[in-house]
Amino acid sequence: MSGLRLRLDRLTGAPPATFWWLWGGSFVSALATFVLPFLTLYLGSLGYGVEAAGRVGALYGVGMLAASPLAGSLADRLGRRPTMMGALTATAIATSLLAAAASPLAVAGAVLLVGASAAAYRSASQALIADVVPPGGRTRAYGMLRWGNNLGLAVSSVLGGALAAWGYRKLFLVDAGTTLAFALLVGARVPETRPAHPPRRAGEPAPSGGGTPLRDGAFLALVALQLGFILPLWQFQVALPAAMAAQGHGPAVFGRVLAVNGVLITLLQPSLAAWAAQRDAARVLASGALLVGLGYGAYALCHRAPAFALATGVWSLGEIVFMPTVAATVASLSPEPLRGRYQGVWTLAIGLGVVASPAAGPALMARRGPPALWGACLLTGLAAAAGLLALGPALRRRGCGAAAGAARARAGGVGPAGPRPGG
Repeated sequence: MSGLRLRLDRLTGAPPATFWWLWGGSFVSALATFVLPFLTLYLGSLGYGVEAAGRVGALYGVGMLAASPLAGSLADRLGRRPTMMGALTATAIATSLLAAAASPLAVAGAVLLVGASAAAYRSASQALIADVVPPGGRTRAYGMLRWGNNLGLAVSSVLGGALAAWGYRKLFLVDAGTTLAFALLVGARVPETRPAHPPRRAGEPAPSGGGTPLRDGAFLALVALQLGFILPLWQFQVALPAAMAAQGHGPAVFGRVLAVNGVLITLLQPSLAAWAAQRDAARVLASGALLVGLGYGAYALCHRAPAFALATGVWSLGEIVFMPTVAATVASLSPEPLRGRYQGVWTLAIGLGVVASPAAGPALMARRGPPALWGACLLTGLAAAAGLLALGPALRRRGCGAAAGAARARAGGVGPAGPRPGG
């Protein structure tokens, strides 16, 4: 048993109990996450065209943009736990409103609120993980959180596609119920982890002036380059189901194709996150952006469901290595008193991509055809990969490489088996 436990600790980074409660709630909620994967198809059933659906989908990102700065500040000032509880409750309410919406304005408002509450939850939860997991284990911890979330999404994609005839609105109400259950779990089991008076390491930016997120050059460059990853990645929301529908593939086929993403994350996320944690962050991030560009570019050659599934597998590999690595990199760049604010700005950048992607992608596809969109995705991924490689030296100077992180953990007396706050 001790050998198995040691192997499990090495694979997961041995995060504390607080992390596992967050992981469990995220998994249960993800089992019935239907809004984002099926929003385009739902809007189509209400009579929205592809471009109109794209504009409504972009409101999710607008909500993220509007809420991200405030959410990061709340996580630092009010605390991680109350911010997460409020955000999850708001998400449940917004999802219920979407199910009951009877007018275009109501639909738009509900999608906007879902995006805003999602931004608030992301900022607080990502900061919480940075609070309780030491630097050497963060990539694996963020990877494990994504693993649990996408394990649930793999089930919900297939389940939602199969139950679409039951009615999208009923699916959204189930989604709201599991989200509210997650909020109650956070209230019952997840303690507050915000550092009261965190020490500042030698050489770390001060929590004001030059240490603010908007004056941190390396961080801002990372945030900007991440857009080259997000713009192609979020084409699954509107452009991909629309392109597949134009070729005669219905909701059930789309659900199975999208489930490839969740299945690969389920099978590979823990091991690939452990692999990425031992390697240079910039090179891992560049590899992820490249794979996303290649996967979406390959859709230009796809006509049958297996081909779409294979291309989805390619960009899924890029997502698997990129997301936990960028989350750990942001945490490493963040001064402890400003973790929530850094996470808020990072979420703001994700929101920019989420706004632009479903708006620009379908518009380009409607005017120039799907091959033009998939070619643009390929070029965007290539450009982002090149930029991330160029950013590598700056990230390594800030201690974001594997070797630097291990050395910092040893110097601080923490590591995968060391002391952990809040757990």
